[in-house]
Amino acid sequence: MFDEANNGAFAKSLASLSHAEELRRLAEYRVALLNSLEDAYIELDVKGNVQFVNDAYCRMFGRTREQIFDPSYNYRNFYTPDRRAFVRSLFQKVYATGEPVRGVEFEYTDGRFCEMTVSLKRDPGGEPAGFQTIVRDTTERKHHEQELARAKEAAEAASRAKTEFLANMSHEIRTPMNAIIGMTELTLGTSLSEEQHEYLAMVRSSANALLVIINDVLDYSKIEAGKVDLSPAEFNLEELVTDSMRSLAVGAHKKRLEIAFHTHPDVPVHVLGDAGRLRQVLVNLAGNAIKFTESGEIVLTVGVEERTPGRVRVRFALRDTGIGIPLEKQSRLFRPFEQADSSTTRHYGGTGLGLAISRRIVEMMGGQMTFESMPGAGSTFFFTIVLEETAAPATAAEPVRAEELRGMRVLIIDDNATNCRILEQTTRRWQMQPECADSGAAGLDKLQEASAAGHPFGVVLLDERMPLMDGIEVVRRIRENPALSGATIMMLTSDDRSASAARCREMGVHSYVIKPVSPSEILIGIRKALGRPQLGSAAAAAAAQRPDTRSLDILVAEDNLTNQKVAQALLERLGHRVHLVSTGAEALVAWRAGSYHLILMDVQMPEMDGLEATRRIREHERQTGAHIPIVAATAYAMHGDSERCLEAGADDYVSKPISRKSLEQSLARYAAKLDNGS
Repeated sequence: MFDEANNGAFAKSLASLSHAEELRRLAEYRVALLNSLEDAYIELDVKGNVQFVNDAYCRMFGRTREQIFDPSYNYRNFYTPDRRAFVRSLFQKVYATGEPVRGVEFEYTDGRFCEMTVSLKRDPGGEPAGFQTIVRDTTERKHHEQELARAKEAAEAASRAKTEFLANMSHEIRTPMNAIIGMTELTLGTSLSEEQHEYLAMVRSSANALLVIINDVLDYSKIEAGKVDLSPAEFNLEELVTDSMRSLAVGAHKKRLEIAFHTHPDVPVHVLGDAGRLRQVLVNLAGNAIKFTESGEIVLTVGVEERTPGRVRVRFALRDTGIGIPLEKQSRLFRPFEQADSSTTRHYGGTGLGLAISRRIVEMMGGQMTFESMPGAGSTFFFTIVLEETAAPATAAEPVRAEELRGMRVLIIDDNATNCRILEQTTRRWQMQPECADSGAAGLDKLQEASAAGHPFGVVLLDERMPLMDGIEVVRRIRENPALSGATIMMLTSDDRSASAARCREMGVHSYVIKPVSPSEILIGIRKALGRPQLGSAAAAAAAQRPDTRSLDILVAEDNLTNQKVAQALLERLGHRVHLVSTGAEALVAWRAGSYHLILMDVQMPEMDGLEATRRIREHERQTGAHIPIVAATAYAMHGDSERCLEAGADDYVSKPISRKSLEQSLARYAAKLDNGS
């Protein structure tokens, strides 16, 4: 019994020792694990006294454990005064809720930044026994964030400075440009010798080229700064394409290049989108094509790539027969300030910004831009944009119909195969019966054969500019031949000189159209040549209701003497009466003393600028109920300029250099309102 009892006690003692050893080992393992952490770890009792810290805590705060556990040690001294109360409330919250708080940032008195997590520590009975805290040093990350914030602020300041510089540059350059272009236009309208007219036309051309460069730089800067917004509005897509291509026709024809476009019949006519930006892309691409093409043609094709309810993705393809782009240079074609190579810029001119701007605009309009090119074989640029289809506006002219042309034979005489193909497809769409001849002589032969067979052509579409035998000579021979003299002729010409038009009329040409032409213009021209009426009653009524521009009394506020003379001469040639002032303050005095129909207000003037003068006029009018139209004119061209003018109370906005056309259109709108009593 004695031995058995001793053995039992001994066994229990061994078990107890084994359990204690296991607990000791677990405690050592826990300490080793906590000491391996990169983050500082501290345990506190419920009164905030330190119970345990790991090695990382000692390293972080530069203290030994002896110092930390010394009764005089107060870890709270590491907090900035304004953070002590916050940390105390943090521990109180954890104690009250039992929920941990994670990722709290704070700053220590030594300038370091830390991120703290606090959780409640419980005893075996589940009662609160203290706190467990993990502290991560975020000083390096915080400094990096501060550096990034400073860099961002510096970048934003630089962007603002760039924007302000560009705006000032725009103003400083556009102000004299307004005078140069305006005075040149005015002088070209006077009696000049042929030599003087040629010299001044070169001045005007160079000034406009310089203005294109200025606009390119400003446009790219605005796009890079994200300060370009699209301005969607309803417009006629066919008219926009026609106007865009025709605006470049003179330059193309001077180089004896053919310029043409073809719009597929499924392309909608009336759409919603940013017409101005689309025109900018088309003019840039076609202008480049003309610049880099010495012979041949430039052809634009417009079609539908995809259609969804109410929306259409339109695809444009502009092909040229120019110099092409070397394969090794194509990857950098859309980079800003670059062209295919440095010699290109020297030889052809330009900023190298046009394609970069165009591609960004296309992307803003929901599309993409690509190209195909081979050296010596020309290039084709493709781009798509998304537009919304809309119904024809109530004021739109009634479409000219082609029913009466169905079955009619038409002869197309043009040496350019692309033009022939376009005209053939267009007339076939109207169920006419087209035939093509690639020269004047071949056309005369076909006319004679058709007449002899008793199946003459109903109309002849004749290109004026052809080699060997031009269109005028073809007309002369037709008129000299009794069997052909009655032929109905529509002349397609690249020359808009009045002498050519007069000569055609003398020779009995029934219709005379400047290339490139749209399908609707071809149809109108054919009907005109055949003596058919053109406008339906709705269109005729709309035309009859268009008011003529009346003569206005206009107050012009402009501080630049040359620009004063330009504005005065332009307005007086349009039939208006002008009173000039040089500052916003003078404009206020003149407005109060005089009786004017409209104010043309320059934005940048000394003493009081145009915006402030406009605000004061509008403030006074709120008391009287009167309203004088104010058109703001400015040499600034940055994002928000038009908005600032309108917010100040201006009714309209024109950018310098002011063109006669834009000024005339603006004044006509307000003349019409005055006639209507509004």
